[in-house]
Amino acid sequence: MTERLQLSALSAGYGAAVVLRDVSLALAPGETVAVLGRNGMGKTTLLESIAGLTTLHGGGLLLGAERIERWPTWRRARAGIGLVPQEREVFPSLTVQENLTVARRGGDWTVERAFDLFPRL
Repeated sequence: MTERLQLSALSAGYGAAVVLRDVSLALAPGETVAVLGRNGMGKTTLLESIAGLTTLHGGGLLLGAERIERWPTWRRARAGIGLVPQEREVFPSLTVQENLTVARRGGDWTVERAFDLFPRL
């Protein structure tokens, strides 16, 4: 992703249930951010909302100058927005290295860089 990602008063959840209310956040290109909190605080819902996997209840999501909150998940993925689940939920029969290899894209992220940043993998 080479453009700024911005959430503006984003409210989202699952079906009629609103889990996030009025979340605003801005990420510069190449910036890395950690989202911390106890279980049930909305961390996964936040990431799934950015990836387009939840129900939007309000607010906006910008990639650069383009509004993307109504984009389908596949289009967000093509624009460089992805989600790596916490558990082995991508391809459970593959090793961590095989999962990283399958998901590899061009750019600065390599399997080696992932292992450098997260040595416990």
